Amino acid sequence: MKKQAILVALIAGLALTGCGGGGGGSDSGNSSTSATTGGNITTNTGTGSGNNVPQTPILASTTVVDPVTSVPAAQYASTLEEAAIFKALNDMRGAMGVGLLQQSLKLDFAAMNHDFFFVKNELYKNATYINSTFNGILGPHYQDPALFGFTGQSPAERAIFAQYTGTVTENVTVNTPAGDCAKNLFNSVYHLISLVNWYREVGISVTPGKTCVIVLGHDVANEMKPQLPKAGSVSVTPSAGQTGVETTFFNQLELPTPAADIGVGTGVGRPVLVNLYSQGAETLAPTEVGVISYTMTRVSDGAAVDVRILTAPGVLSMGAKLTSDEHINGSGNIVLLPTSPLDAGTSYKVTFVGSVKQNPVGKTWTFTTK
Repeated sequence: MKKQAILVALIAGLALTGCGGGGGGSDSGNSSTSATTGGNITTNTGTGSGNNVPQTPILASTTVVDPVTSVPAAQYASTLEEAAIFKALNDMRGAMGVGLLQQSLKLDFAAMNHDFFFVKNELYKNATYINSTFNGILGPHYQDPALFGFTGQSPAERAIFAQYTGTVTENVTVNTPAGDCAKNLFNSVYHLISLVNWYREVGISVTPGKTCVIVLGHDVANEMKPQLPKAGSVSVTPSAGQTGVETTFFNQLELPTPAADIGVGTGVGRPVLVNLYSQGAETLAPTEVGVISYTMTRVSDGAAVDVRILTAPGVLSMGAKLTSDEHINGSGNIVLLPTSPLDAGTSYKVTFVGSVKQNPVGKTWTFTTK
């Protein structure tokens, strides 16, 4: 029987030691988990407030820097999947304009420890463990203290073990075919959101075909400031002019399932994300975000693509038909979900018009499927 791939994303706040409690990120000790089982499945389990997916962290400080456009070369060997993931993640973030991530050896250590733990104990083959929840932590994020290689039950504890201080978000894939970790994480709803906010550093560890762990972080101990685009920016992915975009997102394999009533057996189209967080809009209440229109058309003939617009609860409709999704915690993340797979080798035009804190924002761009 072919093994199912599992994707997991988690955001965890670490104790902010040595920084006066500031520096940005989730509240200390707060964590939220989302996992995927089967292809691109996402199952979400939370601790703390009861939210069940990765949350957009609330900045403790509004002091931010412009998006980073250059980082030191990563030290991953060029033949390793870690190097490919590092490049793909920064290519996506760079194209969006949300800033590049630099390699963190401490986060590499945290990711490597968890990768080793899962492989050594053969947990990637243990469906019961993977699909269980322990102390509010979903199996792929949890380490049983009784097992070999234990470095912390939660991602927050494992980051502390690696001497990293700040806020981290963890993404895990299990039984994903070699080379597909980044592709599967990007072609999702909840995981995609977790990969593109204001983090500054990343650590990656992969055992091909078994486990892939990506940990993003913000090192407040070293006064590393969050990165955000200039005020009024609209950051998008797929990005303007991007080619080779996946045609199909198997939404039924993401748990909880975006638009669960469609895509059964066929999947839907590749999700399109608009990220409205920027300088001056570091945090956004639902009533501070409005959507006037969000559309997709086929460039060749102007044919409209049937879509759903997924937003956090409470985001304002200013003309567009919105679908409230309780699993999208950040009001500045607006997802356009085509209700059926896109055509191959086809260019699409997307137009977003809305408002942020009563200021108009908008963007029109095109991308092409593979």
